[in-house]
Amino acid sequence: MGYAFNPFTGKLDNTDNRIVEQTIQSSTTINNIIDGSAWQLPGPYTNEAAAAAAGIGIGQAYYDNGGTVRVRLT
Repeated sequence: MGYAFNPFTGKLDNTDNRIVEQTIQSSTTINNIIDGSAWQLPGPYTNEAAAAAAGIGIGQAYYDNGGTVRVRLT
């Protein structure tokens, strides 16, 4: 065992790399992002106002009519 980057703490620590790798592999959230399952990007919306009217929160991603992924800012 030696010092390694721990993605859960964001620090270098004396972590067993096998445990970190096993945790990543068994994480449902991470695996859903990797394979795209249970991942739905809302849209399309004409503009930010339309996204807001549809309930898209500030900081949430959506896509516009052209297929561009945007993040609601206001």
